[in-house]
Amino acid sequence: MKEKQIEYLLLIPALILFAFIAYHYNFIQDDAYISYRYVANYLNGDGLVYNIGERIEGFTNFGWTVYLILWGSWGIDYIAVSQVTGFLFGLGIIYLTFLIGRLLFTNENKWFVYLPVYLVGVNLSLAYWSPAGLETAVFAFMALLSVYLYLRRSWLLIFSLALGVWVRPEGVLVAALLVIIETVLEKKMPRFTLSCGLVALVMSLPLVFFKWFYYGSILPNPFYAKTGFDMEQLSSGLEYTGRFMSHYGFYGFGLVIPLVFIRHLSSKVKIIWLFTVLYTLYIVLVGGDVLKVHRFFIPLLGPSAILVTVSVFLLISSLKTRMRYAIMLLVALPLLILTYILPKNFVDHYNDYEKRFTRKLASQAQNLKDSDSSHFSVAIATIGIFGYELIGHEIIDMVGLTDSTIARYSEAPIEGMETTWKERKHNTRYLLQRGPDYIVFSTGIKPSAPAERALFLYPQFLNSYRALGWFYTGNRTDGSGVLNTSFKKMRPIEGEIKPTYPVAYVQYYKAGLDAYTRGDHRTAIQNYDRALAVSPKPYCIDLVYSKARSHMMLGEHNIARPILINLLNQDSLLYMVHKELYMYDMIDGDLQEAEIHKKWLKKLVPWYFPRIDSLVAQMVDAKRQAAK
Repeated sequence: MKEKQIEYLLLIPALILFAFIAYHYNFIQDDAYISYRYVANYLNGDGLVYNIGERIEGFTNFGWTVYLILWGSWGIDYIAVSQVTGFLFGLGIIYLTFLIGRLLFTNENKWFVYLPVYLVGVNLSLAYWSPAGLETAVFAFMALLSVYLYLRRSWLLIFSLALGVWVRPEGVLVAALLVIIETVLEKKMPRFTLSCGLVALVMSLPLVFFKWFYYGSILPNPFYAKTGFDMEQLSSGLEYTGRFMSHYGFYGFGLVIPLVFIRHLSSKVKIIWLFTVLYTLYIVLVGGDVLKVHRFFIPLLGPSAILVTVSVFLLISSLKTRMRYAIMLLVALPLLILTYILPKNFVDHYNDYEKRFTRKLASQAQNLKDSDSSHFSVAIATIGIFGYELIGHEIIDMVGLTDSTIARYSEAPIEGMETTWKERKHNTRYLLQRGPDYIVFSTGIKPSAPAERALFLYPQFLNSYRALGWFYTGNRTDGSGVLNTSFKKMRPIEGEIKPTYPVAYVQYYKAGLDAYTRGDHRTAIQNYDRALAVSPKPYCIDLVYSKARSHMMLGEHNIARPILINLLNQDSLLYMVHKELYMYDMIDGDLQEAEIHKKWLKKLVPWYFPRIDSLVAQMVDAKRQAAK
């Protein structure tokens, strides 16, 4: 067998490993459904829009979306196409890593190229994102292809740069970095990269003109929703980068060692090193990514793995060839094992979370459709699969990705409002002025995003919206589950829309709900009491109910029941209070009172039967057993 054939055959195990891991993680990221909704609306004849009649570019992958439209127009499942395409380009990233490695290592040391190939092949994040429905692997391939073509001084670089820009706006960044690199290394006008970049810009002008005339803006709306520089963003970027370095970068080993040997590096290695450093700096400055599994670093997986290999090679370069290969073989196995093991729990956690999250939101959207046949509108902070399931309905993105008013005219950050969310822009006054029929929180009844927490400062939200719930089991087979909660507008929004409640009460309320989730009901009650102590009247209905619920979980029914009765005297539209009192009355045998609550429940949440009666039967049986 020819030596060249052997070289290519040695790639196959790396490709197989990648395919196996990708199959294991196979899922569709919630954000991918934003593009899918644009595709569906276009194919339905409603234009390249998220909400019919609203021309807002709420996606950052124009070329990717158009690509899916082409397949969809031929009657082919564009969601399946997005996954298969991403997977194939993931394979392409492994192959490109091999091609770049061959340019760096001499013929004498050519077998060193397989270490970075296998480091990328077993990389969990590449396997995670490639078939996830987003453009991630395609853009990473174009970025890496641009680096490869620049190393070869190929004028095909023009096309890879242009395609990169069409796929994601960061394609411009790749072109800019190559211009900077050529300037630094050659210390003169970067004629090659500048020429390629200018021609690529001309090829991108149709995209620019379309965006300007169709959307009224060159930059996509998420740019306005997400941008903003402060120390908190910088800290987030450093944390995001540090996590990548601890999982795949061997704590900067591949960046530090080449710097030590900088005078001995070839120009090609210097190009890879500079590209990796500058791109990493960009990731730090933009604050990393809200999607935690190293998505922004996918274009750097190949370069990072190559630099790790080069670093090892530099440390042993003075040894004889056979000794170098022997040491590399000894080092390769632990490096590959660490690359797989270090991030595994982290990646597994988010993969499981995303699968459960999308199933739950899809179910919630279906619940709304099944229970409400009107042309209702919904405000939600996580618009992906939820919006896709409700194509044709108006969806207001509470964090502004597909809403230009929230993105460009966000209210000032609320002092004292703590959050772990990266998307902090919101415009609650505008949201309540639009008065959506439903408002859905990303974590059920618990306000998590700043846009969700801010609602609790406004009396209009507290007065006009009431919670509705649907029982959701997910994949559980033991009959247990959770409530999918939505807030429905039960009364008209009236009065001047302005915040009158203090931030502290929302923070305490959220802390109480977190403690409830942990099962620490005593701490939950303490936080609810703190919230009530700093809150003006009328108290938030959901806060008072949550306190009663924690007393119930502690078996303190003599405290919980009077609270529930008092709540119902204030507002008869509280389904969860009717539910609790119905169960109390059925267990006590007060059928007359129970019937009153049952009628309200059948009016407010008719889908909750026979689930409630099943719970009551279990509790009555438990009471009888206890009496024996």
